[in-house]
Amino acid sequence: MIPEFDENGYLPPGVHRATSIEVQARFGTSTEIRRVQMESLRWMLDLVAQASIARVIINGSWVTDEPEPIDIDCVLLAGPDWGTKPDVEQELLDGLPFLSPQIANQTVFDRYVNVIFASDRSERPKGVVEVVQ
Repeated sequence: MIPEFDENGYLPPGVHRATSIEVQARFGTSTEIRRVQMESLRWMLDLVAQASIARVIINGSWVTDEPEPIDIDCVLLAGPDWGTKPDVEQELLDGLPFLSPQIANQTVFDRYVNVIFASDRSERPKGVVEVVQ
């Protein structure tokens, strides 16, 4: 379950696990731009299911109360078989409309989740969403 926003419009600090259906219900329907961005996120999740991606974290203004975010920030943890499906992997590397996923090894992924994505530019702590299948 995705918790309520805090007084800054952020999720509470931490990683909040949710299905793509929960993500869509919470973040992907309130405005036209969010609906279009949700289509891109679904497209990416379809590619993720075909590639060796172990975890998907979404972040940025898309997981806040911002009505019209610019894009969806995300980091993907490369799984043990990353590199075995070059066509699908290249689509992920090229990015999608409103998405430029960072594909990372465990060390870089942990830095994104625990440092880079864990606070805003003013150092206010905030949460992220892990999309689970």
